[in-house]
Amino acid sequence: MAPKEDIKQVNAIAKEFNMTAGDRKRFGKFIEQEKAAGYGGTKNERGDFNYEELRQKAREFLGLD
Repeated sequence: MAPKEDIKQVNAIAKEFNMTAGDRKRFGKFIEQEKAAGYGGTKNERGDFNYEELRQKAREFLGLD
């Protein structure tokens, strides 16, 4: 089974930001924690993040902001 679109986006962001496999895993957990805390994105009613929002979250996760 191919990865879902949201997983593909997170993988692409991880690659863009040169994350290690461990960083990628922690980034995924970070994204889920953000959504659970009410800091979700605007992509849909579930609070998923669009691509630009994921890029911003990656910057936050990596301490680049």
